[in-house]
Amino acid sequence: MLTRRTVLKTSVSALALAACATARLCADEETSAPDPREARIALNTATIIYKNLPIDEQIRLVHEAGFRNIEIWFRDVDQFLASGGTLAALRTQLDDCGMRVVGGINFIAWGHPEEEARRKALDEMRRAMEQMKVLGGSALAASPSGVFRNPDVTLAELAERYRAVLELGDQFEITPQLEIWGAGPTLMKLSDAVWITTEAAHPRASLLLDVYHLYRGGNDFASLRQLNGRQLPNFHWNDWPGGRERLSLQDSDRVLPGEGVAPLKEVSALLDEIGFSGTYSLEIFNKPFCESHDTPELLKLAYAAMKKNI
Repeated sequence: MLTRRTVLKTSVSALALAACATARLCADEETSAPDPREARIALNTATIIYKNLPIDEQIRLVHEAGFRNIEIWFRDVDQFLASGGTLAALRTQLDDCGMRVVGGINFIAWGHPEEEARRKALDEMRRAMEQMKVLGGSALAASPSGVFRNPDVTLAELAERYRAVLELGDQFEITPQLEIWGAGPTLMKLSDAVWITTEAAHPRASLLLDVYHLYRGGNDFASLRQLNGRQLPNFHWNDWPGGRERLSLQDSDRVLPGEGVAPLKEVSALLDEIGFSGTYSLEIFNKPFCESHDTPELLKLAYAAMKKNI
């Protein structure tokens, strides 16, 4: 027969074992290393651009969806500052959330043919770099805005002008990434972009590539083997729909990874092969998709798609 003392002793032992099991489980959760690829997922906030959210709200929602890396738009930073916010407040929010700014986007015409336009562009670029430095970032886009539809601009001229942007970046320890746009005709080809970064002859010279833009510009993904992956801080990740002729595709046609026909696993394997260790940053400008979901749901879908397709 069980005595009261035996029952108590058995119950205490069972509780102790349960407590130990729970403690081990929590310890395992706390000490287990995160998936290294998942830790490299980022969100370019163009994905939620049609929500017209202030940047502090963007950071909060992106964090809640699981992202720990974010690529911001400087127009949103400027709007936040104009409304009375401060860079220090944004940096505190980022730090408190454990969020990292991995890039910044603006359409700055640093390669423009006119000297006065380039001077103004460098002033814009300086301001963006100052903001990025305060926010803890180390890279931003040097897009072909102002030149990508201008076939009269030579690669040699662009290399010289990109070098000037790189030297400006030295002052802030910020890396301007040369971006290609697939609609061309200037800077649609990876080979042209590689020529420019090589000719610029600067240690920070790097590229900002995009799955869609590489395809739209008629590039073969096998060409990625010619690159040094350590010179690619970020890579824009997205997909395009099937059943469309390549030249008919527009920026707004991009869809979530896995929802189109892009060879994402092949591209990911090629990036591994060349030593890429930067972030996979989701960037789409799909207005119908953006408007058909509330922001938390959209970001949840985006994070799940990225986890499954890098």
